[in-house]
Amino acid sequence: MRQKLEMIWQEHRGELKSFILKRVRSSAEAEDILHDVFLKMLSSLASVQRMDHLRAWLFTVARNAVTDHFRSKRPMDELPEELADPGPELGSGPPEDIGSCLRPMIEALPEKVRAALIMADLEEVKQREVAERLGISLPAVKSRVLRGRLLVRRMIEDCCHLELDARGGIMNYTRKQKGCPHCGP
Repeated sequence: MRQKLEMIWQEHRGELKSFILKRVRSSAEAEDILHDVFLKMLSSLASVQRMDHLRAWLFTVARNAVTDHFRSKRPMDELPEELADPGPELGSGPPEDIGSCLRPMIEALPEKVRAALIMADLEEVKQREVAERLGISLPAVKSRVLRGRLLVRRMIEDCCHLELDARGGIMNYTRKQKGCPHCGP
């Protein structure tokens, strides 16, 4: 097994080093990353059942090692106090308050869309069961729920400026000057 590992490593080492050198600044960094790839190869080959795509696997490991190398060098400075402070409240209230506008917006939806959306999202009924209750196909329910969500989103965006987090959750909102036709001025 040791000879086989040495043969595999000697066969791909030069190519891997060239690959890594194209991505990092110095030869020393490339050697360190190459060493990490070698260790990963040693620790993982026992669990590899097929060696058909060993070269591709080694290059994937090398690419991931280069990525990890740059991630570890990313500066991690602390935020100054003035930036860490959330500052004054910018919105019209907590994000939960926007929920008071949702009911009138949902009521403004077409009946077919509204029924599917209420059951699926508010009552948390599985879409398959919504399809059975409404006597329509599952794809039709999915389409109606999606259409309803999009319509409500447009209504909210017409009514408010939203501040979203990285995952798309509402962090804050401010009502637009003209007021909202669905939930009043």
